[in-house]
Amino acid sequence: MKIKLPIQTKQIANGELVKKQSDKEFEIDTSLASQIRFESKFPKLAEREDLFGYSKRICEVEGLSASVIISKMKMLYCWFDTELEFIDFLKLFDLADKEYVENLTDAIKVAFELIFSGSSEKNL
Repeated sequence: MKIKLPIQTKQIANGELVKKQSDKEFEIDTSLASQIRFESKFPKLAEREDLFGYSKRICEVEGLSASVIISKMKMLYCWFDTELEFIDFLKLFDLADKEYVENLTDAIKVAFELIFSGSSEKNL
């Protein structure tokens, strides 16, 4: 399965800030490899819960704060089959633009739906 997330870049052109938005496609990987990514990239979190439990808990958290979005990005990063390092993955997303963050949050909700679509617990 694939999901597109909005990417926003900024640059100065002729003394003005120019924002450019595009979509980046990610492959969703719900295999056991996602749990291994979680354990290797976020060992302290993995000591307390597995990726599925972390994801269910985090997807219920509302808000547009940086800490909420970063937590959701940790989860998505582990569910995505990507060669990017986590910090490079985060650099794709601009948290300084509220409208963009709202679009990103909507795309994250769609990703959650796709990830949990095969789960019998999705309606809990």
